[in-house]
Amino acid sequence: MTSLPAASPGESNVTPPGRREDERVNILLVDDQPAKLLSYEVILSELGDTLIKATSAREALAHLLRTEIAVVLIDVCMPELDGFELATMIREHPRYQHVAIIFVSAIQISDLDHLRGYEAGAVDYVPVPVVPAVLRAKVRIFAELYRKTRQLERLNAELEQHVAERTAALEASTARLRESEQRRSLALAAGRMGSWDWDPVTREYSWDEGQYRLFGVDPARFVPTPESVDALIHPEDRERMRALGRHAARTGEPFDAEFRIVRPDGEIRWCVAGAATTLDAAGQRRLSGVTHDITARKRAEEALIDLNRELERRIEERTREREAALAQLFEAQKLDTIGQLTGGVAHDFNNLLMAVLGSLELLGKRLDPKDDLALRLVDNAIQGARRGAALTQRLLAFARRQELRPQTVAVAGLVEGMRGLLERALGPGVDIVTLLPADLPPIRIDANQFELALLNLAVNARDAMPLGGTITLDGSGVAEAPGLPPGSYVRIALTDTGTGMDAATLAKATEPFFTTKGPGKGTGLGLSMVQGLVAQSGGALQVSSTPGQGTTVTLWLPAAAPVEAPPPAALASADPAAIPPCTILVVDDDPLVRIGTAAMLEDLGHAVLEAPSGAEALTLLEGRTDIDLVVTDHAMPGMTGLELARRLREVCPQLPVILATGFAELPSDDEAAVPRLSKPFSQEELVMLLAAVLAPDAA
Repeated sequence: MTSLPAASPGESNVTPPGRREDERVNILLVDDQPAKLLSYEVILSELGDTLIKATSAREALAHLLRTEIAVVLIDVCMPELDGFELATMIREHPRYQHVAIIFVSAIQISDLDHLRGYEAGAVDYVPVPVVPAVLRAKVRIFAELYRKTRQLERLNAELEQHVAERTAALEASTARLRESEQRRSLALAAGRMGSWDWDPVTREYSWDEGQYRLFGVDPARFVPTPESVDALIHPEDRERMRALGRHAARTGEPFDAEFRIVRPDGEIRWCVAGAATTLDAAGQRRLSGVTHDITARKRAEEALIDLNRELERRIEERTREREAALAQLFEAQKLDTIGQLTGGVAHDFNNLLMAVLGSLELLGKRLDPKDDLALRLVDNAIQGARRGAALTQRLLAFARRQELRPQTVAVAGLVEGMRGLLERALGPGVDIVTLLPADLPPIRIDANQFELALLNLAVNARDAMPLGGTITLDGSGVAEAPGLPPGSYVRIALTDTGTGMDAATLAKATEPFFTTKGPGKGTGLGLSMVQGLVAQSGGALQVSSTPGQGTTVTLWLPAAAPVEAPPPAALASADPAAIPPCTILVVDDDPLVRIGTAAMLEDLGHAVLEAPSGAEALTLLEGRTDIDLVVTDHAMPGMTGLELARRLREVCPQLPVILATGFAELPSDDEAAVPRLSKPFSQEELVMLLAAVLAPDAA
């Protein structure tokens, strides 16, 4: 058998069957007579609650301060403090403003004393002699009332906890509702939340101030009804919110929903509502909920989405830029590789042409003047070789390795000087319009190569106008050029009225060997040669075109300071007889070129020595003073022609050197110091340079 826990002093523990420990309440018995306290204890022990006895008001107050009391039974007449005074003191304590106080009096109580007792906080009177059943019934009622009140408080707390759990998905501010009603009220008052209640039967709404504030309406003017509230819901969310409300009212299930409201001033705000159903006293369902303004969160989410989109756009843009840069790098590497290959092929081809042209010229001089057929065949072969030489110049121009002789050129004068050549090349069906101002700044460029470039562009424009048309050449001075550092530039644009090019064709227009002409009608090197010349001269080229409207090729070339220079005069033919016989050393690693050059010199009456390399040339020159001139190739393995010229300048400073090359890749300080011959050269060009070096008076 389990015994009850021992009671503290002044307490008795009597628990009837069926009363749980957590259902017991404390009843305080206050009387200065122990016998009466004992009788009250016997009467009330059947209630099963904890009875606490006090023999004075002070002792009763001590119990009240440390123990939660449900009912206080007080004798009116007690020494020191009577029952009225004790009741007043109890009521003044916030903790016991609602405790049930029952007065017990053995004397007749007047109506005035009754009134005084009620004013002091009493809820009932029990006269003496006490009727046990009456006393027990009254204490039971107030104890049960206290018990039910506590149960209701617990249920309310559980309900609030349940609501808080249901709305836990809301913002952190809504979670504060689980802590206390005071915190909830503060949150609502802050204007971010509002609470509401709806009766589906009467269709009546009840809003708190926060709800009115959230919807932006005046409580004095706005009456919340299903119709007026619907009007504030965003049209796109209205039907969904109606359906959620009907479902919750019908089934009693809670709901959480995000929706938009449209305030009377037109502002659209985002809200989230959490609601649950409750039962009123009649058992009818009511829908109660909390609305939270989440506009700031939504705007932050939208801003984050916009930021992610912007980041994705930037990543895509950077990716495109990177791919474009890689494509440009690949194209540059490809062109550089093709350029190196093309330059090497052109150099070797020049050497072959050198041997062919030299041999043909010498052969032509030895033919019978009366043998017309042989003379025509030799001349035809020479013309073919010269066309091959022109092709190699284009290849070298594309590879940016052709020999350039830059000079200050007045563009307007140069174009005017070649107008006749342009008109003959373009034919009668093409009109040429020049718009070159007289004050157009001069440029620094190889005049011959620039003429060839303009001629190439004009011929390309003519071929794009099969039915004829107009070619316009205009120019102006500018301070900026695409892809070039700031400075002074001359812009020269050649525009035709031809068929134009689509985007795919335009993208390949400057690629070497790309042509839109038929087989045998073009090499595909014209525009790439022009681009190579412009780049080698420090400029830029751009092609724009529209199908059916024509094409414009624009050149930007560095402007040069104006120089008053006479127009270039044609070189006069030198008299070979005016050059005394000399001993000349020919240095070239290609035996065909070396033999051909030696034959040209011997034909002119000179003695010739040959060396296949710079090192052997230096060995041959050791101890000799009879050599009057050295003609050397530049691109040789081991020691280049320019390096040989520098060594000879050290050991034989008076010995003249002629450098034979087709490349322009020579340092500028040595370029002026060493006379040069461009391969392939003719015997006449060789004689002219010999005259300039060995017999200036004859030149």
